[in-house]
Amino acid sequence: MIIKFYNKFIKFYNLILYVLIYRPNYKFDIFLNKQEKLFDKHNLNRKKAIEKLNFIKKGYPFVDNLMASEHQLIFSAISRNETYKIRKILEIGTYDGINSFLLSQLFPSAKIETIDLDEDDDKFKNFYNRPKNFVFNRDEILKKSSNIFFFKKNSLNLIFDNNKYDLIWIDGAHGYPVVCIDIINSINLINENGIILCDDIYSNKIKNADEMFRSHASHETLSALKKENIIDFDLFYKRLDSKNNSVEKSRKFVGIIKKNNFS
Repeated sequence: MIIKFYNKFIKFYNLILYVLIYRPNYKFDIFLNKQEKLFDKHNLNRKKAIEKLNFIKKGYPFVDNLMASEHQLIFSAISRNETYKIRKILEIGTYDGINSFLLSQLFPSAKIETIDLDEDDDKFKNFYNRPKNFVFNRDEILKKSSNIFFFKKNSLNLIFDNNKYDLIWIDGAHGYPVVCIDIINSINLINENGIILCDDIYSNKIKNADEMFRSHASHETLSALKKENIIDFDLFYKRLDSKNNSVEKSRKFVGIIKKNNFS
């Protein structure tokens, strides 16, 4: 009872702070400018990416769902850059299949392998409050593209995988130990000059971090690898609206990762 009351109080307190302090003082243009400079640093055209993404969304409105974020623009920008030869993509965490479908439209000539837990797995059943028809709807979306290949597979088993990929999207469990293993496995699976993207990175320490949703595990893992010059990485803002981006301690990022050492 006390814990529930405390959590409600903290939620209400943070809402008051947002309404009275953070939102009125949020400078959208400053964050947009930083984001565009980071796109430019990686030779990615954000404005052209928006045009291409909007064209896809006109044909397939379901792509513009609640999970949409700047990661869609990053994918779109990569697809427009001819220096990246994206022939094979790995997605860790299929969820509802919408991102898999988007990738299939952005990279129509690429083979997209997407993996997620079996629906009988306890973690699949106990997280995200999936509705009863979730699996059916996901599978219907995946069927829309012939270049999507879905596998029911725990991502930890990628340690035994010998395939190589040009683009890897890490969006499974976000906490210890899974995301750390996903990052390490992805580094082993990525082709030279390939790109790894990692979702939902918190750059600050997270109080009450959990295994699935909120954790600083990915940032600590990436920082340790960068220190050893194994990788380099940058952090894009996941979203630019004031609700999601104005409070620094709860701000999330999408990491772009490139491997430095190839033997």
